[in-house]
Amino acid sequence: MCYQHIVIATDLSDDGKRLVEKGARLAAALQAKLSLIYVDIYYDTYHAAIGFSEKSYDGGSFEDKIKKELEPLTQNVNYPIYEVIIGRGDFTEQLQNAVVDKSIDLVIFGHHHDLWNKLFSSTQHAINQLNVDVLVVPIKS
Repeated sequence: MCYQHIVIATDLSDDGKRLVEKGARLAAALQAKLSLIYVDIYYDTYHAAIGFSEKSYDGGSFEDKIKKELEPLTQNVNYPIYEVIIGRGDFTEQLQNAVVDKSIDLVIFGHHHDLWNKLFSSTQHAINQLNVDVLVVPIKS
């Protein structure tokens, strides 16, 4: 199977670094485009209700802030990141939109094996809804 565009679904945690490194090795082996996606799942329900502005107190945009926070995840990766996709709202919906809009054919998720992730996994919900290949990488807590 030959993938053309791989996206790594990441949060801003330190675990994302290992996930990005693994995804970059796979993308390099397949000579595929590699992108990252971050979805602020709290925006619709909380920030929109209080009228949260697109600009932060320092004058920068939300997207610029997230891209800057994702930089440490990509510093030691020897493969180009094609695009950083920033979404807000429902995780699965934003991911599905990106898959369609960006012609993504493989989504990489990280998954913790702790109790909370077994009970409330957004990854599991997304896997059930997406119509694209998925690679789930276990992350040890």
